Amino acid sequence: MEYISLASGSSYFRSPGAATAAAISALQAGKTFYGPTEGTLELRQAICNTYNKDGLNVRPEQVLITPGSKQALFNLFTILLCQGDEVVVPTPAWFGFHELMKYSKGMLVPLPTQLSEGYALTPEALRKTLNSRSRILLLTNPGNPTGRIYTKSELEALLEVTNEFPNLYILSDEIYDRVTYSRPFTSLLSCKGAKEERIFLINGFSKSFAMSGWRLGYMLGPEEVIKKCIDFQGSTLAGVSVFLQDAALATLEKQDQALPPMLEVLAQNRQLMQEGLDAIPEVKYYTPDGAYYFFPDFSHYLNRETPSGETITTSVDLCRYLRESHSLELVPGDYFGAPGHARMSFAIEMPKLQEAMQRLKQGLLVIRCSF
Repeated sequence: MEYISLASGSSYFRSPGAATAAAISALQAGKTFYGPTEGTLELRQAICNTYNKDGLNVRPEQVLITPGSKQALFNLFTILLCQGDEVVVPTPAWFGFHELMKYSKGMLVPLPTQLSEGYALTPEALRKTLNSRSRILLLTNPGNPTGRIYTKSELEALLEVTNEFPNLYILSDEIYDRVTYSRPFTSLLSCKGAKEERIFLINGFSKSFAMSGWRLGYMLGPEEVIKKCIDFQGSTLAGVSVFLQDAALATLEKQDQALPPMLEVLAQNRQLMQEGLDAIPEVKYYTPDGAYYFFPDFSHYLNRETPSGETITTSVDLCRYLRESHSLELVPGDYFGAPGHARMSFAIEMPKLQEAMQRLKQGLLVIRCSF
């Protein structure tokens, strides 16, 4: 049986042709030398332009190009956090945050949100969690793994709370900002009450433009802290290769050509996965507004036996069973702070997705009927 993975954090699409052509052209032109640590002025200005067209006024000096958005987060954790500082993260949340905190002086503080409440983050819950030790509020919008998009009114209500804590920075991970469906995306920096001196936007090219292997990310924030991050990056990783930045620049210039075909396929796949989940009894889920994951609650299928006599106790057990018995890979919800759930990507070829949903149904119904 062919192995099918719904566990990947990247899509199956080819990178935009404009990116590949620009990289080849830059290589042929000899752009293999060291570039500026902060990134080329042309790319940083192009990034600013994408935000300024929505009424902001950001400058290239506020942007640092990084080798992936994960590195942008690590740079900021290194610069901003002191021993004992708290990083508040609404959960379910990407498991990579936990991994990054292993090498940080800070401590991650989960702020649970619930499927039954549409993963809403209320001002009241946020206020109860924040305190004098809170240094960073880390938001992911659109969410990974939930696909939840915060509305502008929700963000502005949260900003009213965060503005009560003058030592708090907000990191808004917006890496899926262009992958949206039923709800419009609003960047945190464009909201009423947004204080530029306390907000960082984290973004990149991996998710929206199918460029995960290119390792192209960036941060946008207050110039004073950006300078410190540039110094840290210069002392460790240096700058991103210039020919890669030329590819990123071409991607932004041609994004109107690259995005629509991918979004059309993802919307169709989203519908297909939703229909597949609806065909399985007792599975609850949030229909994603953005990104390309469903994060169903499979709790109904826990604490049961498989045909081979194995007891399924956790979502880790469930995912292992599906992998070993049905050659189907999901990511356990335990890794995201949501036991009983699993993350499923629909950013794969449609025939494989159809087969995957059939295997999931078969695998779960066997558990359900085995006692």
